[in-house]
Order: sequence, then C-alpha cells, then structure tokens
Amino acid sequence: MEAIADILRAISVSIFIISSAFYFRHLDKTKKQRKLAAFENAIYVLIQTALLLFAVSLLLFFCRMNGEA
Repeated sequence: MEAIADILRAISVSIFIISSAFYFRHLDKTKKQRKLAAFENAIYVLIQTALLLFAVSLLLFFCRMNGEA
C-alpha cells in the first residue's frame, strides 16, 4: 500500500511540474504581447522559482545517489 502511495505521489508531482512548465511558457508568451497583471506576474515569479528549486533538488538527489555529495 505504501508503494502505491509513493507511485501516486510521483505521478502527481510529475503532472504538477509539467503543467507548471506549460503555464510558465504561456505566461512568457503573454508577457511578450502585453504587460502582465499583478497576479500573473506573481504567479510567473513563483513558478520560475519553483522550477529552479525543483531542478536544484534533483541535482542534489542525483549527486547524493552517485556518492559525490
């Protein structure tokens, strides 16, 4: 049962990351066409920060797996 929960969590995180990347791309295109609203600008910065932190966490995870850190 714990393995199923881990698999579902991994799937949900993957979907979240992919959808965030697509929405970030949408906001980036919108930013080129017009000025973003305050809420859109906040979401733009939050998604950019979240994706950067996710990439850093993956890098740290893979370094730890390889015994480098």
